[in-house]
Amino acid sequence: MSDNYTFMKSSLAQDTGDYSPYIEKNYNSYINDINNGVYTNNSLTLVNFDLGQIYNSQKFTDTSELFCVLPITMVAAYSTGTAIIKPTPGSSSLCSIKTNFVNLIHQADLQVNGKTIESTQPFINVARHFQLLSEMSVNDLATMGHTLGFANTLDSVKSMKYVSTQAGTSGGSGNGMSNNRPFGEPDNATTLAASQNLKIANSALQYKIGRYLDTSNNSNGLFGTNNLVTKTQLANEFRPYYEVNADHMVWYDFAVIKLEHIFESLSNLGLVRRFDATMRLWINTGTINATVDGSASASTLQYSLTPANNSFSNTCPLSINYLPDTTNGVPATTKNIVAGLYIAKPPVTSYAGINLQDSAASHPLLNCRLYYSQITVHPEKSIKYIEQNRSKKVVYRSFVSSLYNNIGKGSAFNSLINSGIVHPTAVLIVPFLGAVSGVEAGFGDYQWKSPFDSCPATTSPVSLTNLQVSIGGQNILQSNLFYTYENFIEQVNLAESMTSSDFGVSTGLFNQAYWEWSRWYFVNVERSQLADKLQPRNVNISFNNNGEVPVDAMVFIFYSDEFVVDVETGIITK
Repeated sequence: MSDNYTFMKSSLAQDTGDYSPYIEKNYNSYINDINNGVYTNNSLTLVNFDLGQIYNSQKFTDTSELFCVLPITMVAAYSTGTAIIKPTPGSSSLCSIKTNFVNLIHQADLQVNGKTIESTQPFINVARHFQLLSEMSVNDLATMGHTLGFANTLDSVKSMKYVSTQAGTSGGSGNGMSNNRPFGEPDNATTLAASQNLKIANSALQYKIGRYLDTSNNSNGLFGTNNLVTKTQLANEFRPYYEVNADHMVWYDFAVIKLEHIFESLSNLGLVRRFDATMRLWINTGTINATVDGSASASTLQYSLTPANNSFSNTCPLSINYLPDTTNGVPATTKNIVAGLYIAKPPVTSYAGINLQDSAASHPLLNCRLYYSQITVHPEKSIKYIEQNRSKKVVYRSFVSSLYNNIGKGSAFNSLINSGIVHPTAVLIVPFLGAVSGVEAGFGDYQWKSPFDSCPATTSPVSLTNLQVSIGGQNILQSNLFYTYENFIEQVNLAESMTSSDFGVSTGLFNQAYWEWSRWYFVNVERSQLADKLQPRNVNISFNNNGEVPVDAMVFIFYSDEFVVDVETGIITK
């Protein structure tokens, strides 16, 4: 194979113009959202962009390179229940954003020329996070992970803990599933613990809290006028940092989200002269009042949370980390931790005697931004490109989502998921611990709303058996599957990879150990006759909940869609 590749490369004609068809390309152009700095910051916060203003008759825009920057402000405070407590020196480690900035977005839509290209679907973050895990390589994670809100590794599954009682237990880092311990030993522990993985830390979480430079504690000599960096430098360079204002802990972050990771249509559209689009992003924002029980010693400190003390309506992208140290972590007199994640500034809050707006926190970037490229193409190539693409067909995958609650342990699930979808390509089933009260589920709310869990960056180890998917009455799987990692690899390896495996090049960050504790059930349903693909068909799913707790199953049906665009005028036909 390598000999053939070398021979074909040697046979190709070469030209000095092969290096670039562009005369000029500028990357630093941006527009602000049209919110005018007004964000509700309660539950979902809607951010609007109008892309029609970026038109330039002499230049192209590459839609695959569009990205937005969200000014994320996290604010937290320790409380006695009625009054604020001064933060400890290590409190910069208390809060962080969960893996992948895409999890900041609950839903989104895209319209071009008044036509809906990608419709609003809830939990877009879960579907697109799975695709990123499937498509990124280890090198992508190392080079781009930090920018996109990943660590240099995925969240550890060995550090997961489960507390089945809603009130929590002594030494518990949260009720329900938790994975919020940044300090301990790495996966390859060097000491023997009383029980398996007892001292294991989430190494990805430790990496993520390290992205914030602690400007309140200069023991390392890095921060300050007479040292290496200042707050002004950090703000100007879009570097995340931590500070203390009026005994409130404040983290400023710049969340970079490539919009092709949200809308696949943008990835496939390519160069256009005009792009008269409007985009809406619903951001997961809110406030949490976590209960702290026991002294802040390693043996007795416990976190817990009730649904009434959580204003996040969907995904909680905020992690409240377990810091059992009265000197550097949670102060011994703490009864509550009040924390929130917002766009630009915190709103008025009223939990445990704490108003987070009293922090006077204000992000150095007061508006959300959308960055775009401006490209000048060589005239002869520009003319040819436009002539050949006045009716360019763009094919992309979108999805519809459904949520099925409280599927009992040991019970069977069989349901019509969609009654008439055209050209489905894949079905993704994601089981989470059930949102029920009592000793079975522990948290008493949706798993993805927990600030103690890395969910939905990770899911759950719940086993689904007897799995079958049927399209138009035709079973896709040869037999009902006791779905294992081997089945997952067979289904996902080629369907969700960005590169071919012909040369032994593979992508995807899933390995067996990770998947068995963070399960995603993927079924490729693309293979069918062309005539069948173009007809609306029913999608049915059946499985057994083989776990020991009720589950909430999130189901995504990916389907192929298309439109025609004139790259000169940007007019869409759909």
